[in-house]
Amino acid sequence: MVGDQSRTEVGAKGFVPNSWSGRMPSYPPTNYVFFLTFLAFVVFRYVDGSHRMDILATIRLEFLLGGAAVGMSIFKISGQPLEVGRAKNIIIFIALLFLAMILQLPMAGDPAEAQRVFQDRVFKFALLAFLIAALVESPRTLRIFIGAFLFSIFYITLETTQGLINGSLVWQNQGIMRLHGATPMYGHPNSLSGVALGSLPFVIFLFIPIRKLILRLGLLAIAFTSLACVIYAGSRTAYVGLISLSLWWFFQSQRKTLFLVFAVVIGVISFSLLPEQYIERFQSIGGKEAEGDSKGTRIIILQDAMTILGENPLGIGVASFPAVRTARFGREQDTHNLYLEVATNLGLQGFVVFIGLVFSMMVSFRHSALAFRIQRKRLASYARCKEMPLGVFKQIQKHDRDLLFCYSTAQATAGFILSRLVLGLFGMDLYEIYWWFGSGLAISLAGLVITTNRKTKFFESLFYQFNRNTGRSMVEL
Repeated sequence: MVGDQSRTEVGAKGFVPNSWSGRMPSYPPTNYVFFLTFLAFVVFRYVDGSHRMDILATIRLEFLLGGAAVGMSIFKISGQPLEVGRAKNIIIFIALLFLAMILQLPMAGDPAEAQRVFQDRVFKFALLAFLIAALVESPRTLRIFIGAFLFSIFYITLETTQGLINGSLVWQNQGIMRLHGATPMYGHPNSLSGVALGSLPFVIFLFIPIRKLILRLGLLAIAFTSLACVIYAGSRTAYVGLISLSLWWFFQSQRKTLFLVFAVVIGVISFSLLPEQYIERFQSIGGKEAEGDSKGTRIIILQDAMTILGENPLGIGVASFPAVRTARFGREQDTHNLYLEVATNLGLQGFVVFIGLVFSMMVSFRHSALAFRIQRKRLASYARCKEMPLGVFKQIQKHDRDLLFCYSTAQATAGFILSRLVLGLFGMDLYEIYWWFGSGLAISLAGLVITTNRKTKFFESLFYQFNRNTGRSMVEL
């Protein structure tokens, strides 16, 4: 956006010509009791609060916060329907995914485990999508929600980095010293590096829209601790995910040559500073492992999964692969592949639905990002009007910053989902929270396309009338 120009101050607030009879559109009102309850639930869940104090697990604080947030959200939308814009397809695919899972429950190869996973993971995690869509309805609440999410990830990665420094969370695994998380949710190096990797798209794409120095320093701190977790956890899956995220960043960058120069410099410096064992760990992606034969084990798993899928094309049921594999081959490990997990558990029909959900999310992010960018271009010309009252100009600037943040969030969340899809080549993520996090933000951003566009149209009408009525008396906006 063009910077401030020489203007005449017309008062503390913005003004419009008196021939304009409307008022500037506003975003849906925020009930901060509802919203703060939701944020408390998000932070508590992501920092794994139930495993930090026994009393919190005993009173089931996460359940209480989540239940309260859901009840409040239902009450809210009962009197104020959601704006979902072009995200309707996402809602349809969510419903179809639930249907595919529910139909599998009675026929699951492991009925007890299928019921447990559906209730404790699928249903509960899906509520996050509902809460985001219901309560994140303005650029301000979007900023606060993303801030709460990043704070939670920073808390996890900071305590883990401290464990890396003092050695309390590092021990040998698969021939190298690997960093582990401080709580059960992130105890496995792959889980730790996965959640740390998820923060990086938001650090990358939100660094420019966030203008305050202290907040930018906070983003750099998150990047530092998250990269430390990704590197020292020694997860080859996360290394591949980091490469995919870098490629996404490159293709989204408007200065690709400069990006490549920085990437080469940072890559050379990083490799020169990294301990040899982690460089060898990365190189073992296509070569020999330092200890064990995890790649050989994965190949056997994939072969077993393909056999089970061929024998059960309609699926074996939610979370039932280990039980069915044990009965069929005498081997117990899960698929270690998202796509085979979906196909074996939910059948080919469920696989089509899941791919449809992911595709609809990515399309929605692309449409939202494009819509926010077009709105910013429409606003840019207004800043060149030197006669526009300063109060109105500041309102336009604020709206432009909101659009930039929404645009960058769409880019970041698309990168987040992309990295999960790459990580899914080597891990089971179907019953994780990532897809619901992405779905909720996709629906929220699609709604924001509509509400922000109302403001953009307002400023366009205001600018048009101002040009026609320059010199007339002004009334308060």
